[in-house]
Amino acid sequence: MTDRITTTDVLVIGAGAGGAAVSKRLSDKGIRVVCLEQGDWMHPMDHPHMYDSWELERLRAWSWLPNVRRLPEDYVTTGNAAPQMMNGVGGSTLHYAGAWPRFKPVDFRKGTIHGVADTIDWPISYEELAPFYDINDQEVGVGRRAGDPGNPPRPDGWGPASPGGRVGNVMARGFDRLGWHWWPADNAILTRPKDGRLPCNNCGSCLAGCPRHSINSVDTTYWPKALRNGVDLRTNARVAQVTVERGKATGAVYIDRLTGDHHEVRADIVVMAANSVGTPRLLLMSATPGHPDGLANANGQVGRHLIFHSWSFEDFWFDEPLEGFKGPEPATLYSQQFYDTDPDRGFVNGFSLQVGTALGAGNSALGTNTAHLAPWGAGHRDFFNSHFAHHALVYVQGEDLPVADNRVTLDPHEVDSDGLPAPHVHYDLHENDRRLIAWGRERAHEAAHAAGTVVDSASTGIGGESGPPPGWHIMGTCRMGSTPQNSVVNKWNQTWDVPNLFVADASALTTGAAVNPTSTLQAVAVRCAEYIARRHTDVLAQQSTPRNDDAPEL
Repeated sequence: MTDRITTTDVLVIGAGAGGAAVSKRLSDKGIRVVCLEQGDWMHPMDHPHMYDSWELERLRAWSWLPNVRRLPEDYVTTGNAAPQMMNGVGGSTLHYAGAWPRFKPVDFRKGTIHGVADTIDWPISYEELAPFYDINDQEVGVGRRAGDPGNPPRPDGWGPASPGGRVGNVMARGFDRLGWHWWPADNAILTRPKDGRLPCNNCGSCLAGCPRHSINSVDTTYWPKALRNGVDLRTNARVAQVTVERGKATGAVYIDRLTGDHHEVRADIVVMAANSVGTPRLLLMSATPGHPDGLANANGQVGRHLIFHSWSFEDFWFDEPLEGFKGPEPATLYSQQFYDTDPDRGFVNGFSLQVGTALGAGNSALGTNTAHLAPWGAGHRDFFNSHFAHHALVYVQGEDLPVADNRVTLDPHEVDSDGLPAPHVHYDLHENDRRLIAWGRERAHEAAHAAGTVVDSASTGIGGESGPPPGWHIMGTCRMGSTPQNSVVNKWNQTWDVPNLFVADASALTTGAAVNPTSTLQAVAVRCAEYIARRHTDVLAQQSTPRNDDAPEL
């Protein structure tokens, strides 16, 4: 029984990176959009950035882990992996660093290059996606130094790249001595004003939220424009089921978390953008007699091929001051010298070496990134003086293989605060990825020692050492492909089983590359929105003449 029924052209589920991009782009075309978000708006002053104890608060009440936060809008996850995500307008961009690399052309054809595990080619190429990368960059404002010889040409950024500071200068010296590729990192952080947002002031605590709106959290970039276009964004709206009739999606039923009332939105097209845990969870929860295993899941692929990236964090302390607490928190520069597959190394795929910063004094005393704690009592001051402001982080970000058994399912026992099934997340790091990270760690140490005198170092180990990698980058659970046998959506993000149901978040990414995914998932979402906009007038007019774009009718 629903208390209110609304009709619209397109229903978008999730107000994070993908949902915001789709909602804004469709509304630019005059298409009516309703977006449902189970969280709420976050006021800039509520971010942990504003706490005196921000370095502690972001590990507690503002933890990246919903199982630690346990806010009313959160849902717990079970299983052996811990995906890190945020529920609210902006999604996980509310607490990310704004790193903005692109996938490379090679990343779209890994099935052809090696085909190990369950790797397949993307059904699109980098060249097809490049115009949508450019559109998205213009929307959010990217700091970039054009001309990277290791990547295809990119347009100039809205502003120049963020300064690398002493940390970047020292590590660049090491890469130069070894003859390795490096380049200043692209970041979705303003280095000059845009749309009323202030440029970065180099305070160094991006992951604690940015009250200046310098970083591309989509609550400050896409959503203000989407709302001015007339998008109906409904917060505290937890979707319980995507509804279907006669083989097509008709909308969704949601619970108003503040009142407990049930409402329904009916739409011509439904777009899933609830992240790579929430989207498969909701598709599986929406099982009907016609779709007994969940929506878009006739082939059993929904929830499978979860990818996180494989990681190792390497902390180095130099004998010279580096002032790593200054400047933006994401990578100052990266090396992609070892990005491509070379079977002679004993593994497929590759990795990026990204040079990061150190945060504040509290983080330094608490072990920086690798739990290398300052001793309490005698020796504390000597340790602190020799470590604080002398630190460089090199993180090895590897491309992990898509494996069918790494997946999101529904937990048969655990539920959220509305009684809906919790997602169960299982992830095991493939042996190939362990070899990749072990080899990459050696290269990180080689680069640091080439850069200068390293007086101390520490490491997180391989893949989190005792378990799966940290789930910062959750991808791949409703992947894009060329056939309905091995994927959930086609090259337009359209599900094979339900032609007017789309997936436009990171779960559609076919492979994870060896770089941060947000710019790619948003470019894919913009491309999806452009396709929907082209076809939507046909849906409204009930025209059946197919366009010449190799996609089924909606």
